[in-house]
Amino acid sequence: MNPGNTKHGGHGTLTYARWKSMRQRCTSPSHRSGYRQKGISVCGRWADFSSFLADMGECPPGLTLDRIDNNKGYEPGNCRWVTRAIQNRNRSCVVMLTHDGRTQSVSEWAAELGMRQANLTERLRLGWSVDRALTQPIKVYRAACA
Repeated sequence: MNPGNTKHGGHGTLTYARWKSMRQRCTSPSHRSGYRQKGISVCGRWADFSSFLADMGECPPGLTLDRIDNNKGYEPGNCRWVTRAIQNRNRSCVVMLTHDGRTQSVSEWAAELGMRQANLTERLRLGWSVDRALTQPIKVYRAACA
């Protein structure tokens, strides 16, 4: 890496790659994310990589850039470094359920309760209350003896 090629010296780093990807998602009209069309933008301060780096710090290995509030853009205070699993739970399409003072995704509740996510989703689709869907035992059907 030749530090003379850039003014910030970050080219080729994981943090720079995350910054560049964030900017492409929000500025390219043809990017598959459609963020530009959805009005998701990058704050003016983060147009400069050095400012982004000063606000976010280096990206730890294995982490990605996540927006805490999906209704807001990429800006200081709304972004964090997280694992892919945490980022996937923060997607707007994820259904969150609150039961006994705890809030988790449908997949997390299903895993904790030892049931298939599809079973829990079906219970909710049928109009079951969250309490009933999470606490009613799963019926096990056995083949009749011949």
